[in-house]
Amino acid sequence: MTREVRRAAVIGAGAVGCATAAHLARQGVSVSVQDVAARLVAPLEEAGGVRHRGALCAGGEELAPLALATTDAAEAVEGAELVVTAVPASAHEAVARAVAPHLAEGALVLLQPGATLSAVAFVHAARGAGVATDVIPVETLNAIFTARLSEPGKVEVFAVKRRVSYAALPSARTAEAGQLLEPLFSCLTPAASVLDVSLHNMNAIMHPPVTLLNAGPIDRGESFLFYFEGATPAVMTLVEGADAERLALCAALGVDGRSVAEWYELAYGLAHPTLHGRVQACAPYATIVAPTSLDTRLLLEDIPTGLVAYCSMGEALGLELPTLRAIITLAETLCGRSFWESGRTLGRLGLGGLDGAGLLRALG
Repeated sequence: MTREVRRAAVIGAGAVGCATAAHLARQGVSVSVQDVAARLVAPLEEAGGVRHRGALCAGGEELAPLALATTDAAEAVEGAELVVTAVPASAHEAVARAVAPHLAEGALVLLQPGATLSAVAFVHAARGAGVATDVIPVETLNAIFTARLSEPGKVEVFAVKRRVSYAALPSARTAEAGQLLEPLFSCLTPAASVLDVSLHNMNAIMHPPVTLLNAGPIDRGESFLFYFEGATPAVMTLVEGADAERLALCAALGVDGRSVAEWYELAYGLAHPTLHGRVQACAPYATIVAPTSLDTRLLLEDIPTGLVAYCSMGEALGLELPTLRAIITLAETLCGRSFWESGRTLGRLGLGGLDGAGLLRALG
């Protein structure tokens, strides 16, 4: 596929969406941004672009122009060669139902971040809605940008990650997707398959343990730095226990697993001998404060689209994964909801009944 991205649509006008739109616009791409929240769209429309500062520009605040800011998904994706989702992974199915009927043949859909099995969820939801358009779903390991909105339409970009893995579904189309993506996002590195990317969902390994073990101060609405103060050595012990079970799942599926500590070195260039030390040395975390409620995406997104998927795969392989299950159970108790009922089980993704060999065939 010898072509380039002239038109792109970004779904989501939050921090990652605004950072992505600004990055693409600065490279001469005609960018549309869509969000269901009018309060996020209106400032972009009024300014005619995304106001941004930080890692994307030399200094001060700049305006990256937009072709369109809208609440209408069909209008945003019309004619776009590239569609980038920048919404919680738990919304990927809803996005698929909204945009798939309006996508051009051969459009590339970059699910950023992919969480676990987002490409599968996107395709399954689109087919369930009766859409058969030939598109290329691509899942990324993490969001490319570490960013926060200072106000609607204005984003502070703290960092562009050094390396972010990605893969298309099926993996035979990853090279094709890379011809479009890698010139735009130099940090993107192809992975062997969507399964490889999905099994390295570090948000699911980091966020729920840190959140749950700081439930008291979060529930009181206290202000503290999520990583620098909440990710203590003891908390990191739980993270490492959860990560060990994820790595066991990788081994059972024949995937070359990388630890969360190794990910910090790849993504941010951090080489401290301990995971705690790497987290504490991560400069983009310096101003990230904890949520003030347990009603947070750090649980409501990362557990159903991450840990539930891991445990469901573990069930198919006969792995118990007791630490991951304990985290899910504790979160269900504190949040008063069943993540198993809403989460990405293999059955809910149309992959029920598959064993390890079947998963490798379906996700390869």
